[in-house]
Amino acid sequence: MIISPNENGWSFDESHACKLVHDGTNIIIFEETDKSISTQNVLYVGTKEECEDQIKNLDLKYPEQPQEEDIV
Repeated sequence: MIISPNENGWSFDESHACKLVHDGTNIIIFEETDKSISTQNVLYVGTKEECEDQIKNLDLKYPEQPQEEDIV
């Protein structure tokens, strides 16, 4: 379930569930946790399988990690 943002543009959840935060392209957070989370990005809360389905359906990607040769 997508958590709708409040009037200030923040989405908030404090349940024990799998949480997926993304910007429409990249995955920012994907973990099962009981910690509260607030974000101005898209916040989806559900089971691990539901979050994985969202990742697949929206073709979300993990941000690219810099390669060792790119680190100066």
